Amino acid sequence: MQKKSARVALALSLVLSLTMLCACSQTFVGEEQAKKAGLLLLQQAFGVCAQDAHVEYFERAGSSAVDNTEVKPGTKTPDQIYIVTISDQTINEDLYYAEVDAKTGVAYYASKNEWLLAPLTKEQQQQTSEVNALPSGTDADEVIKSESSEDAACQRVKHCFQKEVALISAQGCCRRDGILSPRASIGYFVTFADGALYRVGFSWPSMELDEVQVLGNELEGANP
Repeated sequence: MQKKSARVALALSLVLSLTMLCACSQTFVGEEQAKKAGLLLLQQAFGVCAQDAHVEYFERAGSSAVDNTEVKPGTKTPDQIYIVTISDQTINEDLYYAEVDAKTGVAYYASKNEWLLAPLTKEQQQQTSEVNALPSGTDADEVIKSESSEDAACQRVKHCFQKEVALISAQGCCRRDGILSPRASIGYFVTFADGALYRVGFSWPSMELDEVQVLGNELEGANP
């Protein structure tokens, strides 16, 4: 009886060991490859010239593709990513931030800190004051989502990513209290001629790019 129990215990131990081995055998790209991909996207989006960055592996709950609600723990494999950041220790802030898929090595999101946004000109300050004076709602949104804003966004993404824009459409906008001055943000969905789909965010009225998300891209690896 004792021998049978020992054999059962050994079998269970082997099953557990194989389970742990399978769980640990999932291959991720290395930190260096993630850093390279993150820095490349930051360079394309914001002209970052840095050669080094902090890289950290991170897991978080995913989101439902149906209603964009957060998936409860245990119901889906968490998003497995590398976070790539360039920081300024004097102000204790991350100046640039990027996310890289840990399994594919694709950099799919990048943003920059509001501290890096250029000060508004007097004309832009006047525009901001006029919009802030409008009642909340469509009037203010329509001013922000003007044709000139869309043209500026189109030219900016073409310049940054060296791709021809096939379609651009406003995602939405909102007014917010910025660190440096009251600003608004506006987002666009951009489809490039090569089929790549991006979501880009701008600080209005300067139309300075401050956020990029790659939603669909046929290219793999470090190239966004």
